[in-house]
Amino acid sequence: MKFRDYLKDRLLYIIIYLISTSLVITIMMLDLIIRKERLHTSNIIYAFILSTIFLIVFLSIDYMKKRKFYNLINNKSDENIDLTYIFNIPDNISREYDFFKEALISNYLKYIDTLEKYKKSFETQNYFNNRWIHQMKTPVSVIKLILEDENQGNLDEKTKKNYESIEEEIEKLSHGLEMALYTLRVSNFELDFKVEDVSLLETIRNIINENKNAFIVNSIYPKINSEEDIIIKSDKKWIKFVISQIISNSIKYSKVKDSSNKTIDIEFYNKDNKTILLIEDKGVGIPKQDLDRIFDPFFTGKNGRKYLESTGMGLYLVKDVCDKLGHGIYIESIEGEGTKSSIIFYHGKSIYDLTQ
Repeated sequence: MKFRDYLKDRLLYIIIYLISTSLVITIMMLDLIIRKERLHTSNIIYAFILSTIFLIVFLSIDYMKKRKFYNLINNKSDENIDLTYIFNIPDNISREYDFFKEALISNYLKYIDTLEKYKKSFETQNYFNNRWIHQMKTPVSVIKLILEDENQGNLDEKTKKNYESIEEEIEKLSHGLEMALYTLRVSNFELDFKVEDVSLLETIRNIINENKNAFIVNSIYPKINSEEDIIIKSDKKWIKFVISQIISNSIKYSKVKDSSNKTIDIEFYNKDNKTILLIEDKGVGIPKQDLDRIFDPFFTGKNGRKYLESTGMGLYLVKDVCDKLGHGIYIESIEGEGTKSSIIFYHGKSIYDLTQ
């Protein structure tokens, strides 16, 4: 707090002080008038000047005593740090300020205690959810293996279609569990990443292979239009999740379109000082009015309400993970024509370069 702001806060005190001084001088003048004595104007002016000097000296001393407190509060309130600075507030400025300090410390300790309780509760819930998801993934994997084994036998057309439908639903369940797991992990992202060289071609092929049933059942054909591999620096697990989410969305909104041209084109190339991975589908596309909100959490938009398969978390997690990895993510779309998703890998600008 600057001195002029300090004076503004004490303007009422100053006014009352000047009024009281004026009243004292007026009473003295009246007393002299009653006694038929003369009061010199110079004495009145001198009294006002002397009173004002005492007032300024008092306010200056009071401000100097409290300046350290004001500076501490002003400086720390502008910084993104914890609140432990309140323990450094000077003592014995005044009883009023000692009371403020005690109240601040008391509230801070209550805040820390409450925060620790919520943190412990969150960690317990997070641990339980992680365990539960991992436990659910095991029976899902077993069911997938049983279905794959059953499909090897001689089945009639109806049974085969039923098995394919079950496989598709199992894929959705597996995908949902995977998304839930990554949603839990992203909150502790800094503890769960590792910088390494990642092959884009190998990663994309693995994702296509993992989603082969969805591609086959929905007659969607993935095309990798890049022959030469490109190695990028990223976290192998997290970038695979990002690419998998985008391809999963492409499958989801391509299969509902009544078209014979259900393809997903994938290419990657170097341009300037970056690597670009482009994933383009010929699906239903995203309405123009929804494009600005597709990265918002739980936003499903027109397509989500229409096809009832969207959670509104997929692209939110994609954007969040890309931001943490130091990659860019851009999506262009025309409703009824398809969607282009671009992941930008900036050479030399990843957060991993800062950790090495």
